[in-house]
Amino acid sequence: MFKFAVPLKQYQPKMKIKKNTRANLTYQVITHLILIALIFAVFFLAATSRVHSKVVKQQVLEKQTALLIDSAVQGMVFTINKVNKNGRISNLEIKEGRVFVYVEGQGYSKGYPYFSKYEVILEKEEGKFLIKIE
Repeated sequence: MFKFAVPLKQYQPKMKIKKNTRANLTYQVITHLILIALIFAVFFLAATSRVHSKVVKQQVLEKQTALLIDSAVQGMVFTINKVNKNGRISNLEIKEGRVFVYVEGQGYSKGYPYFSKYEVILEKEEGKFLIKIE
């Protein structure tokens, strides 16, 4: 074996690592907040893309029209423009107690039920639809 005149421990650098628990805790909290913010942003972007889809806008138009018919009294006339904030309506149908709204680009509609004790008549004019309650 080798014998050293000076012990080996004297040649090793003396580095004292201070364990600052407050700093470590701060870094952990910041890291977790960043991760939570990223996850929240992903969910938020996914939700906004679904809210602006044509299917949702079509369902909103169907429900609004059905609620108008539900609350109508005899003799009322509603005008629904083909171009509105929820999209361009290519067709509107009222049959079998349901309202069917077709937003441009959508080919299928499940319809939304309405309840009225009066007769509902749909008339199509250029640029708008007229719904008459008789």
